[in-house]
Amino acid sequence: MLQQGEFDFSSGFNIDASDNILLNQATERFVQRLALQTGVDIADTPQQTLRITVTDARQSNIPVVQMNEQYQLRISQHEIELDATTEIGVLRGLETLLQLEKNGKAPALQLYDAPRFSWRGVLLDPARRFLPFPTLLRQLDIMAAVKLNVLHLHLTDDQGWRFESKRFPRLHQLGGKQGYYTQQQLRQLVQYAAERGIRVVPEIDLPGHTTALGIAYPELMSQPGPKQPEKHWGVHPAVLDPTNEAVYDFLTELITEVTTVFPDPYLHIGGDEVLSEHWLGSAHIVKFMQQHQLADATALHAYFNQRLHSILQQAGRTMMGWDEITQGSLPKSVLVQSWRGVESLHQAAAEGYDTVLSTGYYLDQPQFAAFHYRNDPAPANLPQPDLSAPAHWSAWHFDFERLRGSAITGKLALLGLTDGTVHALMEFDGRSPAFVQQPVLNADKLSFRIDSWMGPLTADFTLGETLQGKLIVGNAPYQVNGSAIALQQRADKKLPVAAPVPYTYDTDGSTTQHILGGEMALWGELVTPDNIDIRLWPNGFAVAERLWSAQDVTDEDSMYQRLGWLNERLNHFSLQNIRQQQQGYTALAGEHSQALATVSEAFEPAHYYHRLHQKSATGIYHQDAPLNLLADFLPAEQSAVRQFEQRLQLWLEQRQAVDKQWLNEQLAKWQTAANGLLATNVATLKPYNSLMQQLVALSQSGQLMLNSIEQQKPLLKTKRDSIALQLEQAATIQHEIIIALHRPLQKLLEHTPHSHIWVKAGTFSGAVEGPAVDTAGNLYAVNFATAGTVGKVSADGSASRYITLAPGSTGNGIVFDENGAMYIADYTGHNILRYHNGTLDTFSHNKTMNQPNDLAIMQNGTLFASDPNWADNSGKLWRISRNGQSELMRADMGTTNGIAVSPDQQFLYVNESVQRTVWRFRILPDNSLADKTLFARFSEYGLDGMRTDSQGNLFIARYGKGVVAKLDKNGNLLQEYRLNNALPTNVALSRDEKTLYVTIQQCGCIERIAL
Repeated sequence: MLQQGEFDFSSGFNIDASDNILLNQATERFVQRLALQTGVDIADTPQQTLRITVTDARQSNIPVVQMNEQYQLRISQHEIELDATTEIGVLRGLETLLQLEKNGKAPALQLYDAPRFSWRGVLLDPARRFLPFPTLLRQLDIMAAVKLNVLHLHLTDDQGWRFESKRFPRLHQLGGKQGYYTQQQLRQLVQYAAERGIRVVPEIDLPGHTTALGIAYPELMSQPGPKQPEKHWGVHPAVLDPTNEAVYDFLTELITEVTTVFPDPYLHIGGDEVLSEHWLGSAHIVKFMQQHQLADATALHAYFNQRLHSILQQAGRTMMGWDEITQGSLPKSVLVQSWRGVESLHQAAAEGYDTVLSTGYYLDQPQFAAFHYRNDPAPANLPQPDLSAPAHWSAWHFDFERLRGSAITGKLALLGLTDGTVHALMEFDGRSPAFVQQPVLNADKLSFRIDSWMGPLTADFTLGETLQGKLIVGNAPYQVNGSAIALQQRADKKLPVAAPVPYTYDTDGSTTQHILGGEMALWGELVTPDNIDIRLWPNGFAVAERLWSAQDVTDEDSMYQRLGWLNERLNHFSLQNIRQQQQGYTALAGEHSQALATVSEAFEPAHYYHRLHQKSATGIYHQDAPLNLLADFLPAEQSAVRQFEQRLQLWLEQRQAVDKQWLNEQLAKWQTAANGLLATNVATLKPYNSLMQQLVALSQSGQLMLNSIEQQKPLLKTKRDSIALQLEQAATIQHEIIIALHRPLQKLLEHTPHSHIWVKAGTFSGAVEGPAVDTAGNLYAVNFATAGTVGKVSADGSASRYITLAPGSTGNGIVFDENGAMYIADYTGHNILRYHNGTLDTFSHNKTMNQPNDLAIMQNGTLFASDPNWADNSGKLWRISRNGQSELMRADMGTTNGIAVSPDQQFLYVNESVQRTVWRFRILPDNSLADKTLFARFSEYGLDGMRTDSQGNLFIARYGKGVVAKLDKNGNLLQEYRLNNALPTNVALSRDEKTLYVTIQQCGCIERIAL
């Protein structure tokens, strides 16, 4: 709680704390960092005091598993009181003080703080690529700064052995040729971590991931293996022989030795990705399985884990491992770390295992920080859509190929509810189904977002008998293909995708108590000492906050503000991601490094495992592949692009000149820097010339689109098509890079108008409607200047009042018959009016009509009229014969609005504005209607007037969205035409169908689109 006043650190202060080695070290580091932050030498003065109180000083120098980290801060003008139960709480409170400091001062406040989860960790992987000892120490400094409390060291794998074993020295002598840590170094690491309130958990990966072990002691392996540690990444067949008693003797001695170095009660044994081919391909192992009634390799793995568990127990350690260790009947004391997903985590927790989540926190897979932030080990129970009343559903199988690994397959179900809302379910094979977020159905086009184990997914699909489209994983696309399981099924038909089961926890917390927290993982394939900070931070800050803060702290924009601020501040401390980027740019560009840094603001590394998959496909998926590409020095996401997106959205909403100027200057800056690099002769930059050329073109296109929107002038079709191709190329992976600028520019293109203002604002009233074109090419619309009129616009755009309706009449839709007679829907007078040869009369009157809205006319002169009731979201459909007789055709529809007849006179299209549906009726020879069929559905914005062209395409005014949608005769969306205004009411085609006219509500103007 904030209070009045502030504490001025720059005036100096004294520290009142008990004489405790840990506290003395902590306060000394605090003063040093404070001086570094403020740029002021902090004096020891009696006038101000930092008073530290610990109520339960710890007995051990090593942090315990359930360490008490809570603290209280009270800051007033001359005193800071920091109270904590343990020294660990003091450490956390001092970090908060450093975060609160701004311009040498901290605001007066009272604060109680404690972590939500007790396990908040980082996994580092020096086994694959060795990390020097000072690098580990520096990471501990950064971890402490963001209140993380577990360092998980993955010390062994196929590629290396990094633990010095005095009992089995060949392990590090042969497996650690790239480097290893001495036991003295590791003890120092444990102590350094403990001083910062961090535990160190070692991982010795068993029984798989053991190529390096097998080189040193091949007699322990199931089959002979390589003579050198693996250089290639991936999962390899090397595996210990679980039938060999010597293996367990070896492990007993090894684990005893490990425990003398690492005092933490947990020892991680890996246990994941154990390939069975060496087991099942060895006769003596198969015989052993038969003798011991072990049905398969999973059972044999469980047998090994049980033996290993006993060894750990004897050594006084608790087993920790990945998901796979739950496949056997291990005691519930085992701690499960989940890489398979939240479902696996919760299943293990429900079974009574303590659990830690890593899925969604794999920072070696670049992702948006917001994705990590949303990834909650124990998410809140979000409201689920009510599926008790689906009107219909459709479903599809889909798959997409990856460059490495098997194809991803699954099912998608689209559900239309009786209230007009649309929901979608996605189920990847082997995973639980989930509702997608933000589903947008646009006729046959479906877009949505959903978080998955791969990262955040963004889908853009075209649906029908087939499913086609793109699925963006993180920031890079996969091509998705599929086929329909069933289309437009009634609600009583069984859905082929199960409804998701929401996360529910028992009220006594017996399940949630087993979810200890989370651990970010930084696997080493793409990590070196020269880029580790780029890979790990600042996105790791988002994970740290997610694991510390309350469940309801979810504002992503606020998180990004703190992330950027903390990243800048800690780069003056131990963090080196900015420095590592600069060094990388200098290595690539020499004296042109600043220009490369500027253009790189628009680039991102391909997210997820796209980079590794590309390396695998090109034969460089191994340890010797150099990590000196531009992609190796790019952050997971670019704050400059995010800022550009935010500023663009602000300009689109408010149209302030200062925002457009900023956007133009930013584009010009990128363009200038890219042109400058293209003019150099730096050989190491030549591979990226194409990216630079694209950035130049994109920057120019961005400026062109900004001007088009501001000036309300459409781009030429050729230019628009050219920009669309530029954006499509920028969105693809090139040199393991995505041009991230394509995202805001795609949005800019979507807002760039196809139309121009043909009849200026205010010419018609804000209720302008009903455009129709006569044989001479003149356009007519209702409510010229005032209500109750019809205006005429000649081909040159000049407008005048054409007729004035009788008092009490207000026009809406207009159509002409083949004799030139004009028919006007009079929605206030319950009439259909006719104007012909200078005479205005009431062609049809029916007092039971609520408000005749729009009209459609057949070649034989038969009229159809929509008749909405906006008050109760219902509507009717009328037919008016050539003699003016009206007949109710449908009384049970939604808010009927736009209406049109197909050019072959076979079909009538009627839309329901509120329900956002378009229905198609077959017109029978007697002009009656049959075979009501759902033609198209939309999930957002309203539907207004419609017209068809001679090819059978249907044009629909999308009220609120500011576009006209063009559908083919099968209901497929062909194109959306962007308007300058958001509220189109109706459309009309010129006689030659080369021009589309659109009436616009509120502005009282008419826009024109060249088709």
